[in-house]
Amino acid sequence: MKTNQPFFVFDVESVGLHGEGFAVAGGIYINGAVQSEFCISCPMEEAEGTNEDRKWCKNNIPLIEITHRTTDGVRDAFWKEWESAKKRYPGILMAGECIWPVEAGFVARCAYQLGTEIEGPYPFHDVSSIMLAAGMDPMATYNRTPSEEPKHHPLADARQSARLLSDAIKILNK
Repeated sequence: MKTNQPFFVFDVESVGLHGEGFAVAGGIYINGAVQSEFCISCPMEEAEGTNEDRKWCKNNIPLIEITHRTTDGVRDAFWKEWESAKKRYPGILMAGECIWPVEAGFVARCAYQLGTEIEGPYPFHDVSSIMLAAGMDPMATYNRTPSEEPKHHPLADARQSARLLSDAIKILNK
């Protein structure tokens, strides 16, 4: 994999692993460097999920600025970011860390909502698999830089994923 490959890296916060996403953030990164970023969210109460999962979210996810009123609006705005990234960087690849079930489920909901004619990410790259191929433990806890804090904020998590992806690619290219 070439080191200057642009990646659209994102992270989703959802009400539980199989609940609905209410916040998504990320951006375009080349060699881990930010080219552009976004953060989109609606009130968590608008997302489907269990009461137990809502309690976990309230106790663990930091405050995220609300940009939309509904989960449909969040998915529409996210898909516009992806479409814009593909136009700006032809050949860009989409990636997320440990994409099943949260990020994959979110993208599947986008496809369902927008219809089957969308051009989804294919292949949809998992940062964890690339880390594993590079000899990195994808389940380890990695230190965070100041811009990767706080944990469970989707933009901070996406930034860390982009950095770990870049680190793994550098190892693979040695």
